[in-house]
Amino acid sequence: MKLLTLNINKIITNSNQPRKYFDDEKMEELKNSIKNNGLIQPIVVRKLDTGKYEIIAGERRYRACRDLGMETIQVIKISAGNSKSYEISVLENIQRENLNPIEEAESYIMLMEVYGYTQEKLAEKLGKTRSSISNKTRILKLPEKVKEMVKKGELSYGHARTLLGIPRKEDMESLAQKIIEKKYSVREIEKIVKKYSEKSEKNSEKKEKNNEDSVKLYGTDI
Repeated sequence: MKLLTLNINKIITNSNQPRKYFDDEKMEELKNSIKNNGLIQPIVVRKLDTGKYEIIAGERRYRACRDLGMETIQVIKISAGNSKSYEISVLENIQRENLNPIEEAESYIMLMEVYGYTQEKLAEKLGKTRSSISNKTRILKLPEKVKEMVKKGELSYGHARTLLGIPRKEDMESLAQKIIEKKYSVREIEKIVKKYSEKSEKNSEKKEKNNEDSVKLYGTDI
């Protein structure tokens, strides 16, 4: 591990960076902070065979410094392979609460499917329970429109998880929009989803009964 001052042009972003969404307002706040106080915490990088330095942690800080026109930036250089680099990036972002729920869930999937982590190993690394990992990844089953709402912070993780109780994609999207418009709490949505499930169950039972009656009638006609 070394503390270096690098030309900012020698630094490149990581295409596998778990954070994909950057809030414009928060970026402006970060730029103002760095402009007034300097870069308090160096970013973490690793050196590539090309001679460039790839960001492991601190892409927001790097973007802010670049946008401010800074020519050099302080970095902490470490040795890390692809798997370790991604793990550090995920851990850093989760500890700082920098990832939205969708990015966090996608990061878990990446660590499991690409780098071979089991849910148990991942839970141990992140200091979370296995069930919390499983529950978080389930929200990736939401429709794309709803996932975008979560990414933008329009829907909370609690809202997103509750919406999974609705089977139809169109109904999920419709209710998600109502959550934003009417500012429903998670508790209120749980009640709505429960009523929806009860209604769907009754309709299913009614349909099944009608089918049975039709079969009986058909048999009598014969």
